This record gives sequence, structure tokens and C-alpha cells, in this order.
Amino acid sequence: MTYSQGMWARVHKLDRVRPSPAGGAVVVIEDERSVTQMQRVPSLSTLVAVARVLAARRALEAKFDGKGEIRYAATALPNFLSEAVTRAGAAIATRDGEKILVPAQPAGVAATVDIAFSELAHHARGSIGIVDVATALKQYEERRRTSPLDRDKEPEKYWTAVFELSALAGEQARRGGGRWIDTRDLPVPFAIKFADGKVSHPTVVAQKIVEGADVETAKSADPT
Repeated sequence: MTYSQGMWARVHKLDRVRPSPAGGAVVVIEDERSVTQMQRVPSLSTLVAVARVLAARRALEAKFDGKGEIRYAATALPNFLSEAVTRAGAAIATRDGEKILVPAQPAGVAATVDIAFSELAHHARGSIGIVDVATALKQYEERRRTSPLDRDKEPEKYWTAVFELSALAGEQARRGGGRWIDTRDLPVPFAIKFADGKVSHPTVVAQKIVEGADVETAKSADPT
């Protein structure tokens, strides 16, 4: 598996599930990248990894009564990603997924997710070359709408676009007191929660736009 094939970014799929004869299962999440590749955009690496681990936890709950474990298999991980993965609930394992190197240390990930989205929005604005969030968001929406991506054929490009677009939308919501939280939603377990309790789902809208829908049609898909 090569980096360009984007296994690391397949938010919508589990890589390997090994049922145990005694009940439960071991879910193996594979990240084929080098540490250098993981560090290119740390915020994106963090969000994708946490999303995949949380999705694996939901799969264990739904199919195996919550019994089993999640292993994040990689040759090596930078410290920031190791911390995010173990907090999300996965153990760090060898590349083949057979040996646990660092046990899972489940803890809250909302703050990690919120910071990562903020940092990714900054990265996205820099890539576009526009400082103003609203203008950057509009330009990014148009670019993605006119150049649709397929999440199965190009998972790395697809999910990168979804998270960058969501990050920019999140910065707009932040002005109104919105903060990113982790949720039980699939395939992307993240949403924005406001002080009044209202919850918005920019990632749902972003997926529609990245798939080619116009902005207004995409916004109608938000289950808020």
C-alpha cells in the first residue's frame, strides 16, 4: 500500500476486523505513511486518525457488544498523533497490527478536535492565499463544487477537502461561540456545539459540496 492510495485517510471504512473466538474483535486501523508525511499537516493527521478510531469504537459497540480492542498500526508515530490516537481509544501497534507498543488511554478528545480544526482552517487559508475566512470559504466551496471527488477512488483528496472545508466553516461558527466536539455521528464523528445547545454539522454539508452539490442543496442536508 502506497501513500498515494490514501489508506490512512479512509474515514468511511474499517481496514481490518478480526473477530475473536471468545467474543469481541480486534479492529486494526492502518496508517502506511512515514512520520515525515504525518507531520506535513499535523491537524489533518489528527482529525482523520481520531475520526477513524471513534468510528472503530462505534463498530465494536454495534457489532460486538462493545467487546474488543482497537489497534492503530503504523511503522512509527509522531508524539502529537500518538497522544491523539490513544486518547481517542486505540492502542499503538506495530505495522502488522500484531504487537501493542502503547496501550489505549481513553480520555476526552473534544479539546484536541477543536484545536485541530482551528489549526487546519489556518492552513487552508494559507493554501488558498486568502486571510479573510468568509472569502476563503466561498472560494473553497466553489472550487470543490466544480471539481467533485469520489471518496472511494480518491479517499485522501476527498477527506482532505471535507475536513479543510469544514474547518473554514467552523471558524465562521466560532465567531458565534461555536466549538467543535466529538459525537456519535458516522462517518465523521464531529460537530459544532453552540452555547445555547444548538448543534451544527459542517462535515455533512462539506461532503455534499465535495461531491458536487451546490451550497444551498448541501446545507439542506445538515440534520441540525
